[in-house]
Amino acid sequence: MKRVYFLTGEFPPMRGGMGDYTRELARALAREGWDVHVITHVKARPPSGTDAARAVTVHPVVRRWTWRGVAWVIHLLRRLPPAILHIQYQTAAYGMHPAVNVLPWLLRRLAPGWRLALTYHDLRVPYLFPKAGPLRRWITLFPARHVDWVVTTNVEDEMALKRAGIPSTRIPIGANVHPHPVSPEEVHAARQRWGIPEGAWVVGYFGFLNRSKGVTDLLDAVARLVDTGQNVHLLMMGEPLGASDPTNRAYMEEVTARVAILGLEDRVHWTGFLTDRELSAGFALTHVVALPYRDGVSLRRGTLHAALVHGATIVTTRPRLPIPELESAVELVPPGDVAALAEALERLLQDEERRAWLAHRARELSRTFTWDAIARRHIEMYSRPTPYPNLDRLP
Repeated sequence: MKRVYFLTGEFPPMRGGMGDYTRELARALAREGWDVHVITHVKARPPSGTDAARAVTVHPVVRRWTWRGVAWVIHLLRRLPPAILHIQYQTAAYGMHPAVNVLPWLLRRLAPGWRLALTYHDLRVPYLFPKAGPLRRWITLFPARHVDWVVTTNVEDEMALKRAGIPSTRIPIGANVHPHPVSPEEVHAARQRWGIPEGAWVVGYFGFLNRSKGVTDLLDAVARLVDTGQNVHLLMMGEPLGASDPTNRAYMEEVTARVAILGLEDRVHWTGFLTDRELSAGFALTHVVALPYRDGVSLRRGTLHAALVHGATIVTTRPRLPIPELESAVELVPPGDVAALAEALERLLQDEERRAWLAHRARELSRTFTWDAIARRHIEMYSRPTPYPNLDRLP
């Protein structure tokens, strides 16, 4: 049986996109007959439910992602028969600490039988010390030069690595949530539970609060619509704070202050954490979902995939690089352009036929990002020889 160990800074019930991604990929690989293990934080718990979920073995051994935490990982791996170690990398999930960046280099020397893979969920740089400058970028790319395979989830990161001379395999992510059919009665009950009046237009947002997601732009756009007499309410779906990024809390304080300044207290509704079924009810009662990413939409965004798989009518921001498959499935506006966002929302709220078409295209597009297909792409990659002939060279 083929065996793979995932290393991830977070894993359910910890709340974070990378942990949810790892859970879904692990289950999909288990369905393909792989022996799947997850090495992660002590707050994680073994999954339950389906046979594929129970087939995933969780090793919650790391208390903090420091040098000591990485030493625990190395100690564990040296006691195990060599297999594939696949590091899921996002610097915030490891507390912005650089220790995990050095792990592949250390493993080449201390556990040489392991084959190593690395997925970049983004290319954000870790904190090192004040004025670290280019060193932060260097340490972010350092692990990619000491693994057998590098995975990117989107074309922007793929191109950035290519410019640095690092080949990669692009494998998209999928939705970390599972849609449920919900009855009109459930949708009505959800509307009442969250205090949204009957007859109001509902703009939805889903995901953690993060400065890159442009929530203050969305608030300003909703305020513009309200000022022109539109009966618009904003539904903020899901837990606002994740387990990893400490800057999210400061941004939430900024967002809640902005709500008060704009006088939207009665029009912004926070659901808190939702089960998948509750989230499906939330998507069902929204007329338009707004995801105004400040850095442009990207297929690495789990919140985008959640909206697609629910067949939502989506307004989002133009990507940095073209994403042809998205162009007919979402409405695109320039990043940071509040006026354009407000105009797109108003236009869609008034055009039921356009909303229905975009919802249909979103659902169709989501079928190209199934976890079973994503797992098979990983299996194909694991079977290929390493593209790196000089693994031990320093960058």
